[in-house]
Amino acid sequence: MEKNLPSFHDWFLTSVSVNVSAQTATVSLCSDDGRNVARLSFQGAPRLLFEGFAAQNIVSELRIIEVDSDGYAAALALLEAAHPWGDAWPKRRIAHFGASLGADSYIEFDRATLTEKAG
Repeated sequence: MEKNLPSFHDWFLTSVSVNVSAQTATVSLCSDDGRNVARLSFQGAPRLLFEGFAAQNIVSELRIIEVDSDGYAAALALLEAAHPWGDAWPKRRIAHFGASLGADSYIEFDRATLTEKAG
């Protein structure tokens, strides 16, 4: 499913919920016109990093960074700096919410589930 996720360009990232013991992270988003909402739940998400989370967080693009792709080493280095686990952990894909304004975020994960609701 992750290959078919929308980019969420110009959507607002409104909240993040984390369950450490279940290794899940849920990101809530709202379209710029307020008519649509989405929840993106990441399972097998042992670590994440949100930088610059503010009252207004506008997404430029959601990008799924595959383990063997360009940009993976740089994204992994950011996560490793925040949560230093070393090389003993399995490699996972990384979701990157690039910011137009506010939060720039990285979520390491195994699976993602999208739930959308039109208003």
